[in-house]
Amino acid sequence: MLSGIRRTRTAPSSYPRIPFHGLRVAQFLASAVVGAVMCYFIWHLKHEGWSVPWTFIIVGFPLITVSILSVLALIFTFFMHILTGLHPRLNLFINTVLLILWGLGFGLLAWWSSGTLRDACDVKHWHDGTGMMVCRVYKALFAFSLLGVVSTVLSALLDVHVFRRMTARGKYNQMPSGVAASGGKRGIPMFGTPAGGRNSYAVPEGQFDYDTGYHGAGGRQH
Repeated sequence: MLSGIRRTRTAPSSYPRIPFHGLRVAQFLASAVVGAVMCYFIWHLKHEGWSVPWTFIIVGFPLITVSILSVLALIFTFFMHILTGLHPRLNLFINTVLLILWGLGFGLLAWWSSGTLRDACDVKHWHDGTGMMVCRVYKALFAFSLLGVVSTVLSALLDVHVFRRMTARGKYNQMPSGVAASGGKRGIPMFGTPAGGRNSYAVPEGQFDYDTGYHGAGGRQH
């Protein structure tokens, strides 16, 4: 019974199922990994008694912020999609805000860790296993940040596509004045043929001149 009520109250989704949910899974995965890596770095620095570098704060703040906001936005829009139907204009606004934050965080990360990304994660460059692990984590952070940017861009483009398709469905061609005046139907004669070739129709002669066979009491024909 509850499923029947939900189906009647939920507007049908305009989004194609596989691209919509696939991109949302990619967004969630990128947000979860980036947020977890950034929190791990901060915890590790604090645990070892080191201060967090200001450059790391500048880079990390947009990434942590966008990862948290992305997860919250995905949860919010998921329930909107299930309960009331998700409008592409709302989702486009959310994805645009997230894309700005993803782009800012990814740009700062690429600038800050460009040297690390170019080096191989081996003993020659990182001296021991801990350094090699940090190198791999940085590259994973870069990869999943890139995934967050790409998946959010594609999600925004999907919103635009769905919104345009919904708008196109709402358009209609204006009816000609003659059709509109006749209630949406062209003039179809009910009786007889056109008079003088015009759109008005006349009753033909003898239309109601029928011999009923009844002559009345006095013998007169009616």
